[in-house]
Amino acid sequence: MNKRAVFVAFSALLAGCTTVQEMKRPNGDVEYLIACGASTGWNVCYDKANQVSPGGYITLFEKAGFNRKELRILCPVAKLSSHGSSRIEEILDLYQVAT
Repeated sequence: MNKRAVFVAFSALLAGCTTVQEMKRPNGDVEYLIACGASTGWNVCYDKANQVSPGGYITLFEKAGFNRKELRILCPVAKLSSHGSSRIEEILDLYQVAT
């Protein structure tokens, strides 16, 4: 295999990579920053979000840059079940998420 073929294969592999960084908030909520390759579709990021938070999530922001896409989500699912829709409204206000 020549060097060019190895480079192309390696570049394609990196372009499709998805990483997840977990951030725990002081109030117990969990946020995730999901970074996907710039050449991949948003569906790759959304699929990863559904994997890390299968019970649902709130999108805090989406950002497409030159070398990657970022999706930041909030996973308040455990607290939502005990506090109902008022908890959802509180979270949306806290994070200033437009509905």
